[in-house]
Amino acid sequence: MTPQEFPRVNPLDNMHIMSLLDRLESAKRVLEQTEDIEETINKLNNLEYFLRRFGTLKELANHMLFIEKKMYLLKEYLTVTEAADYLTLSPSLVYKLTSKHELPIYKPNGKVIYIRRDDLNRWIAKNRVLSQEEIEEYADTHMEKVLKGVYKHKDLK
Repeated sequence: MTPQEFPRVNPLDNMHIMSLLDRLESAKRVLEQTEDIEETINKLNNLEYFLRRFGTLKELANHMLFIEKKMYLLKEYLTVTEAADYLTLSPSLVYKLTSKHELPIYKPNGKVIYIRRDDLNRWIAKNRVLSQEEIEEYADTHMEKVLKGVYKHKDLK
Protein backbone atom coordinates (compact mmCIF):
# COMPACT_ATOMS: atom_id res chain seq x y z
CA MET A 1 0.00 0.00 0.00
CA THR A 2 1.36 3.36 -0.91
CA PRO A 3 1.01 6.41 1.35
CA GLN A 4 -1.65 7.80 -0.96
CA GLU A 5 -3.74 4.65 -0.50
CA PHE A 6 -3.90 4.97 3.31
CA PRO A 7 -7.23 6.34 4.48
CA ARG A 8 -6.97 9.89 5.60
CA VAL A 9 -7.54 10.35 9.29
CA ASN A 10 -9.48 13.35 10.29
CA PRO A 11 -7.85 15.20 13.24
CA LEU A 12 -11.33 15.51 14.73
CA ASP A 13 -11.57 11.70 14.75
CA ASN A 14 -8.29 11.55 16.69
CA MET A 15 -9.64 14.03 19.21
CA HIS A 16 -12.83 12.03 19.45
CA ILE A 17 -10.83 8.83 20.12
CA MET A 18 -8.70 10.59 22.75
CA SER A 19 -11.84 11.94 24.39
CA LEU A 20 -13.34 8.43 24.46
CA LEU A 21 -10.14 7.04 25.99
CA ASP A 22 -10.19 9.75 28.67
CA ARG A 23 -13.82 8.96 29.48
CA LEU A 24 -13.03 5.23 29.65
CA GLU A 25 -10.17 5.98 32.01
CA SER A 26 -12.50 8.07 34.19
CA ALA A 27 -15.10 5.30 34.17
CA LYS A 28 -12.40 2.82 35.21
CA ARG A 29 -11.44 5.02 38.18
CA VAL A 30 -15.11 5.29 39.21
CA LEU A 31 -15.47 1.50 39.04
CA GLU A 32 -12.34 1.05 41.14
CA GLN A 33 -13.78 3.46 43.69
CA THR A 34 -17.03 1.49 43.63
CA GLU A 35 -15.09 -1.66 44.55
CA ASP A 36 -13.44 0.29 47.38
CA ILE A 37 -16.84 1.55 48.51
CA GLU A 38 -18.27 -1.99 48.47
CA GLU A 39 -15.29 -3.23 50.49
CA THR A 40 -15.76 -0.37 52.96
CA ILE A 41 -19.47 -1.17 53.26
CA ASN A 42 -18.64 -4.82 53.96
CA LYS A 43 -16.16 -3.79 56.64
CA LEU A 44 -18.73 -1.46 58.22
CA ASN A 45 -21.34 -4.25 58.16
CA ASN A 46 -18.88 -6.56 59.91
CA LEU A 47 -18.11 -3.90 62.50
CA GLU A 48 -21.85 -3.33 63.06
CA TYR A 49 -22.33 -7.10 63.56
CA PHE A 50 -19.56 -7.25 66.16
CA LEU A 51 -20.80 -4.12 67.93
CA ARG A 52 -24.29 -5.60 68.14
CA ARG A 53 -22.78 -8.83 69.46
CA PHE A 54 -20.55 -7.19 72.07
CA GLY A 55 -22.56 -4.08 72.90
CA THR A 56 -19.82 -1.47 72.98
CA LEU A 57 -16.58 -0.76 71.21
CA LYS A 58 -14.76 -1.20 74.52
CA GLU A 59 -16.16 -4.73 74.96
CA LEU A 60 -15.20 -5.58 71.37
CA ALA A 61 -11.67 -4.25 71.96
CA ASN A 62 -11.41 -6.28 75.18
CA HIS A 63 -12.51 -9.40 73.31
CA MET A 64 -9.94 -8.76 70.58
CA LEU A 65 -7.22 -8.38 73.24
CA PHE A 66 -8.36 -11.64 74.83
CA ILE A 67 -8.13 -13.41 71.46
CA GLU A 68 -4.71 -11.90 70.79
CA LYS A 69 -3.51 -13.03 74.20
CA LYS A 70 -4.71 -16.60 73.55
CA MET A 71 -3.05 -16.83 70.12
CA TYR A 72 -0.12 -18.54 71.85
CA LEU A 73 -2.18 -21.73 71.69
CA LEU A 74 -1.16 -22.00 68.05
CA LYS A 75 2.52 -21.77 68.87
CA GLU A 76 4.66 -24.82 69.54
CA TYR A 77 7.15 -22.96 71.76
CA LEU A 78 5.92 -20.60 74.46
CA THR A 79 7.65 -17.95 76.54
CA VAL A 80 7.54 -18.27 80.34
CA THR A 81 4.69 -15.75 80.53
CA GLU A 82 2.68 -17.61 77.87
CA ALA A 83 3.41 -20.95 79.59
CA ALA A 84 2.26 -19.48 82.92
CA ASP A 85 -0.95 -18.29 81.29
CA TYR A 86 -1.42 -21.69 79.64
CA LEU A 87 -0.97 -23.48 82.99
CA THR A 88 -2.87 -20.78 84.93
CA LEU A 89 0.16 -20.36 87.19
CA SER A 90 2.29 -17.34 88.00
CA PRO A 91 5.39 -16.73 85.87
CA SER A 92 7.53 -16.93 89.03
CA LEU A 93 6.25 -20.46 89.73
CA VAL A 94 7.02 -21.47 86.14
CA TYR A 95 10.54 -20.08 86.56
CA LYS A 96 10.84 -22.13 89.77
CA LEU A 97 9.72 -25.29 87.96
CA THR A 98 12.25 -24.68 85.19
CA SER A 99 15.08 -24.01 87.67
CA LYS A 100 14.25 -27.30 89.45
CA HIS A 101 14.32 -29.01 86.02
CA GLU A 102 10.72 -30.15 86.42
CA LEU A 103 9.90 -28.54 83.09
CA PRO A 104 12.24 -28.97 80.13
CA ILE A 105 13.27 -25.67 78.56
CA TYR A 106 14.99 -24.40 75.42
CA LYS A 107 17.37 -21.42 75.30
CA PRO A 108 18.28 -20.84 71.65
CA ASN A 109 20.12 -17.57 72.34
CA GLY A 110 21.24 -18.43 75.86
CA LYS A 111 18.87 -16.01 77.59
CA VAL A 112 15.21 -16.23 76.61
CA ILE A 113 13.50 -19.38 77.87
CA TYR A 114 11.08 -21.28 75.64
CA ILE A 115 8.94 -24.21 76.68
CA ARG A 116 7.24 -26.64 74.30
CA ARG A 117 3.48 -26.85 74.68
CA ASP A 118 3.72 -30.67 74.46
CA ASP A 119 6.11 -30.66 77.44
CA LEU A 120 3.58 -28.61 79.42
CA ASN A 121 0.83 -31.08 78.56
CA ARG A 122 3.04 -34.00 79.65
CA TRP A 123 3.81 -32.18 82.91
CA ILE A 124 0.09 -31.65 83.53
CA ALA A 125 -0.69 -35.32 82.86
CA LYS A 126 2.24 -36.56 84.99
CA ASN A 127 0.40 -36.46 88.33
CA ARG A 128 -2.97 -37.88 87.41
CA VAL A 129 -5.35 -38.53 90.28
CA LEU A 130 -7.62 -41.54 89.83
CA SER A 131 -11.38 -41.09 90.07
CA GLN A 132 -13.35 -42.97 92.73
CA GLU A 133 -14.63 -45.36 90.07
CA GLU A 134 -11.09 -46.10 88.84
CA ILE A 135 -9.88 -46.71 92.42
CA GLU A 136 -12.73 -49.16 93.04
CA GLU A 137 -12.00 -50.93 89.73
CA TYR A 138 -8.33 -51.19 90.66
CA ALA A 139 -9.18 -52.57 94.11
CA ASP A 140 -11.63 -55.12 92.65
CA THR A 141 -9.07 -56.34 90.11
CA HIS A 142 -6.41 -56.79 92.76
CA MET A 143 -8.79 -58.47 95.21
CA GLU A 144 -9.77 -60.96 92.49
CA LYS A 145 -6.08 -61.74 91.90
CA VAL A 146 -5.51 -62.19 95.65
CA LEU A 147 -8.50 -64.50 95.97
CA LYS A 148 -7.42 -66.56 92.95
CA GLY A 149 -3.98 -66.96 94.47
CA VAL A 150 -2.19 -65.08 91.69
CA TYR A 151 -0.13 -63.23 94.29
CA LYS A 152 2.14 -65.19 96.57
CA HIS A 153 2.42 -64.24 100.20
CA LYS A 154 5.74 -62.36 99.73
CA ASP A 155 4.23 -60.27 96.81
CA LEU A 156 1.62 -58.80 99.14
CA LYS A 157 4.21 -57.16 101.40
